[in-house]
Amino acid sequence: MDDDIPILQNRRRLAGFAVLYAAVMLYSSTIVGPAGVNFVYQPPSAALRAFLATPFVEHGSDQRADWIGNLMMLVPFGFIVTGALWPRRLLLMRLPAAIMAMALCIGVILAVKYLQLFFPPRTVTLNYMAAQTIGALIGCCGWAVWYRVAKRVTARRDLVEAFVLILWLYTVALILFALMPLDFALDSDDLTAQLLRLPSTVWAIPGTGRPLQVRALLVFMAGAAFCPVGMLLTFSRQGVYRVHRKLPAVTVAGLFLTAGLYGLSLLVISAFPAAPSILYRSLGIVAGAAALQWLVQRDPAVLRQSLRRLAPYLVVPYLLGVMLVNQLISIHWRSWHDLVHDLYPLGLLPLFDYYIVTKGEAAKNIVGHIVLYLPIGILLWLRYGEGIARRAAVVAAVLAFCVESARYFRPGLEGDFNSVVLAAIAATLGANLMPPVWRMFAELARRSGPGQVRRWDKAKRVTDADPRVEIENY
Repeated sequence: MDDDIPILQNRRRLAGFAVLYAAVMLYSSTIVGPAGVNFVYQPPSAALRAFLATPFVEHGSDQRADWIGNLMMLVPFGFIVTGALWPRRLLLMRLPAAIMAMALCIGVILAVKYLQLFFPPRTVTLNYMAAQTIGALIGCCGWAVWYRVAKRVTARRDLVEAFVLILWLYTVALILFALMPLDFALDSDDLTAQLLRLPSTVWAIPGTGRPLQVRALLVFMAGAAFCPVGMLLTFSRQGVYRVHRKLPAVTVAGLFLTAGLYGLSLLVISAFPAAPSILYRSLGIVAGAAALQWLVQRDPAVLRQSLRRLAPYLVVPYLLGVMLVNQLISIHWRSWHDLVHDLYPLGLLPLFDYYIVTKGEAAKNIVGHIVLYLPIGILLWLRYGEGIARRAAVVAAVLAFCVESARYFRPGLEGDFNSVVLAAIAATLGANLMPPVWRMFAELARRSGPGQVRRWDKAKRVTDADPRVEIENY
């Protein structure tokens, strides 16, 4: 039944998320500016006339990334708003609900654009209105598709199928993330310029200009991000999903996927393609497949106890990794006097650090902080079990605050206190996701573990006439 889909039972929460998302868009589109808050009053009627005369501006390929960023910013909003209005049972009401959701999204877009006229140097163009409207429409359609799939998976009550669905969503999101900001070369001049970059990508690795140890860690994380893709490639469906595909087949599929992704990244104007990514991403895929095949051979209860004992010993390596990524392992530090003198006050304004970079870079920064602090929730759950989400959020927020404060004392670095909120969200997410993920692994081990093995019972006399056997599960 539709009511069995958990997210439909929390439409008030979805409505709350929609209001919060709209508030963040309004704040980031008006209050945050290159010089901070710059409200300039004008008669509302004059602003309305200017708004009705909003022009369409011819943009070159250099503006395509920002256009795509505006489009993608409204996709989650359209998705959430549609979910908040989606009817549970009445099929005939779904189309009106989708139309209402789209109308609400357009209303928010127009309201924000109108208010931007009071905050120069913000500019309003039909280009970005169209981009955001398309993004909201994609989000609305995305909810309708997701609803059908989630309804089917929920009706079957198959944890493994739900896990495969999550892996598919993750893989699609990862590919889109790797190709951000999706500003593909569309004309001959742009294509020629992209092809001329090809030699420089042969030895390129992430983190240009950063210390060697940081670049090595970034390569490791970039490869590790593809581990779930390897897990997905091990599945085959024989009535139900099982871990069946062997490592050689996964390796070949991974090489094709990563080579294709590298080829596509060559066509993205704002991307920084790297040929070595084919190698370390493929290694991540193979590692993910091997890890899942190893996991399904283990007893979940025994493995859980082992990981519970291991969790405290992972804290120090994790903290060292956090410090390394943030370049805090150093002997060079600023004094209080230098810190106050060099402090950039606008950097303390919420979301300002996301405004001064491209939307693609802002998205990567957000994802990077979420990945960085997600292990806190996982480690605390492994150690203490369920009901640990709030504690995980507090621990992650405190750690992020300390890290960003310390970055201000490093010459050439600045803190980003937006990460405090992201850290709390990430740790909460990790702690809340682990219980269903672990139940899924238990079901997968039961389904995909080794079959029954027939062994002779040596404790008894066995004859050809009386072939007593013992059945064991390994």
